[in-house]
Amino acid sequence: MAEPRQTQNFIRWTLIVAALVLINVLAQMVFTRIDLTSEKRYSLNPVTKSMLKNLEDPVLIKFYLDGEMPSGFLRLKREALQMLNEFRAIHRRFEIEIIDPNSIEDRKERSNLMEQLQTLGLSPIQVEMEDAGSMSRLTLFPGAIVSYGEKQMPMQLLSGQLNVSPESQINGAVQNLEYTIASTIRALASRQKASIGFVQGLGQVADRKIADIVQTLSMQYEVSRLDLREFPGDSVTGEISLNRQLQRVNRFDALVIAKPTRPFTDMDKFLIDQFIMNGGKVLWCIDPVHADMDSLSNASEMLAYPIFDELRIGDMLFRYGVRLNTDLIVDKKAAWLSDMQRVRPWVYWPLITSRSKHPIAKDLNAIKAEFVSSIDTVMAEGIKKTPLLMSSSNSKVVPTPHVVSLEKYYNFPKDEIFPQSFIPIAYLLEGEFESIFANRIMPKMGREEDVPFVARGKSTAQVVIADGDIIKNQVNITNPNIDRGLPLPLGFDQFTGIQYGNKDFLLNVFDYLLDPENLIKIRSRELKIRLLDTSKVREQYNFWVLLNTAGPIVILLLLGLANHLLRKRKYAK
Repeated sequence: MAEPRQTQNFIRWTLIVAALVLINVLAQMVFTRIDLTSEKRYSLNPVTKSMLKNLEDPVLIKFYLDGEMPSGFLRLKREALQMLNEFRAIHRRFEIEIIDPNSIEDRKERSNLMEQLQTLGLSPIQVEMEDAGSMSRLTLFPGAIVSYGEKQMPMQLLSGQLNVSPESQINGAVQNLEYTIASTIRALASRQKASIGFVQGLGQVADRKIADIVQTLSMQYEVSRLDLREFPGDSVTGEISLNRQLQRVNRFDALVIAKPTRPFTDMDKFLIDQFIMNGGKVLWCIDPVHADMDSLSNASEMLAYPIFDELRIGDMLFRYGVRLNTDLIVDKKAAWLSDMQRVRPWVYWPLITSRSKHPIAKDLNAIKAEFVSSIDTVMAEGIKKTPLLMSSSNSKVVPTPHVVSLEKYYNFPKDEIFPQSFIPIAYLLEGEFESIFANRIMPKMGREEDVPFVARGKSTAQVVIADGDIIKNQVNITNPNIDRGLPLPLGFDQFTGIQYGNKDFLLNVFDYLLDPENLIKIRSRELKIRLLDTSKVREQYNFWVLLNTAGPIVILLLLGLANHLLRKRKYAK
């Protein structure tokens, strides 16, 4: 009787081993994972998967967040590596190299690497570490350098956000990991780039004041200048043609109108209007009020006065669904201004910490606005209007003309009442816009032409911001180590050393407007990141330490005792 049982056991174990081998072979051939988290935090978006499957070259990630660091950064590292492994599971030619800059013993070599990382675009973050009762400062680089083919780009996972707790910053970084990684790879791998035209001829911001955003956008898009008033002439007759100018404008995917100061002619408006009707995207950065800090360099006050009507674009924007007001927003939550002696908040520079859940503005560093105006929405059939940026809960609108005085700088109005809340200063408009020339006579050139006209356009989008300075970068005048007049990163204030979120916001705007796959919508996904209650941790510290150390030993003793009693009872019979 023993032999048949042994044979049955042998067959059973042989089948089990064979099944395990087969499962292993199938696992090598067909990859699959099961995400059991309620919010599917480890499941990549189908758009991301599609992009990864279409990659032809290997991707190299040099990840620089490693070594000893506070627990929040350890969690960011763990989540980032987990997400990178999810990417590697789809695109097998995905290499990850982990480097700890602080582990390099040679001080000069370590310093050179850190300088190189900053030059490449990775911003360091200073953190404090407690070691044996003493505090020390540590420089961390929460990001990576991503290489694809012959190109490389920095990938910043975390940027220091003003007035936001470190835990919330890290939570936001964790939520945006998929988008951060995917958008960087997409920018490197993209072959057919969308085109952006910075409109010239309207008294716009000087080139050196928009140099940083132009250079940054050039890494992902085709960026050039477009003079609306420069008409190409016929190569034979020399005659200019409106049709040819329309074709020249419509070759762009998006236009940027950055702080114009000259009046728009009917021809300017017609070209922009028909560009929108044909599906073009527009970013409007408009100053409805003239107010210049240079005027305060030699005087204690200046007059801010309205200029929006002089620009002659109010009717266009009204038809598209918004009205820019000729007022100024003052805000108790203000950006800082330096008089080279002290740094104080300046109520005319609202500090925008976005409350919007829209992927363009979600989880951004504070944005610096300068002499910004309010925006109202008006009836526009079929147009969806989404507020992107708003003032704080302690703000108010002052009409213009208005005397801007340095008194509010040196005597910050702590007790003054700021009764208004969340005044909109930027809107996203989406839908099929109606042309402003639908019931008007179109402008004409010198010769008669059959010009195609679109009265109601294709579905498209525009972003309107009532602040022309939001797109401006500073130029160096304080740092002796770099050339004077060199453009600085957009959002960086050289007088206070603060980096604001202006660049990230504008990059998100273009990502939203120009990405047909809408990869940026991944940023709107909410992940439930469950944090420990720090007060309970302190109160119950001894209990949990005892439970985690003594608990397993007690369980083993109880299991051993139970096993002994069971065996004693079994064999006593």
